Amino acid sequence: MSRPLHNLRRRLLSSTLRVLPSPSHRLSTTSSTPATRAPTTLVAVLWDLAASRPPSKLPLYDSAVRLHLAASSFGRLRFSAAFVHPCHRLPDPDPSADATNLCRVCGRKFRARDALLRHFDTIHTREHAKRLERIESSRGDRRVRLAASLSLKLSKYTKAARELTAGVNPGSPADELRRARVHAELSRYPSTALRDRAQEVLDDGSVGCLMLVSGREELSPLLRLAKEKGVRSVVVGGESGLARWADTGFTWAEVIAGKARKAAPSMSGKWRDRDVLKGLEWRYEDDDEEEVVFEEDGDGDGSEELAGSANGKPWWKLESDGEDSSLCT
Repeated sequence: MSRPLHNLRRRLLSSTLRVLPSPSHRLSTTSSTPATRAPTTLVAVLWDLAASRPPSKLPLYDSAVRLHLAASSFGRLRFSAAFVHPCHRLPDPDPSADATNLCRVCGRKFRARDALLRHFDTIHTREHAKRLERIESSRGDRRVRLAASLSLKLSKYTKAARELTAGVNPGSPADELRRARVHAELSRYPSTALRDRAQEVLDDGSVGCLMLVSGREELSPLLRLAKEKGVRSVVVGGESGLARWADTGFTWAEVIAGKARKAAPSMSGKWRDRDVLKGLEWRYEDDDEEEVVFEEDGDGDGSEELAGSANGKPWWKLESDGEDSSLCT
């Protein structure tokens, strides 16, 4: 009875081996899936705050963060600079906007700002104090693990409290821009400072994409220069005529809604395909005409030979003609 069972077991093993896919097939199926490539193009963001202002219903910090998200979709963000006039001040917060009455810790919305401040003080401030007390009372490895587990909540509370404090007394936008990792540069002539910085960036050739946040049409020569140097250009603030000189342009509404971030990968793919086709394009190059060089035996131009032959016989008669005539006589 053991022999038939042994044969049956062997048949079952062979059938399962035939059903299972081979290792090479599994490797080919996993390798055939396309892998997403990380963006390698360096992007520079230059922002003229006086010429292109974000919507007033959204805080400046949120606008700068969403602008960075849109720029990072085109490549790797290298640096971001904003040029601000020293007398520029942030507008007062709009009390009717929902974004100003949103709790950044729990996401709850309030109709009045006073209700938001009361909620933040009574709930989140007390929770933050309790977390700090727990960390201070712990010792050794337990304190390290507890601080690491609560670090996200602590940083979230700190950012929300800083935003509420900045919203009460709006002042210079430089603080809000620095909080969003934007280098704020004070200048009495922001457009001139932006033009000079963009010229330096294009001359260095350190970036492959330039994002201009401005609405001044005087910057159109910069966009033409970027196209000559092979640098892609993106303009934010498409309400003006500056966007027609760039490779693509977006409005502030599209940047805030996330449409610019979604459209960036397809635009980058089109640019890469265009560069590949341009490299494969056949061009007709005219060959230089070969110059015909007449070589002369002597240094003269042949006038002496013509003058010498004039006193004897005409230059069109050969020497053999004279010899033949003498033989005949």
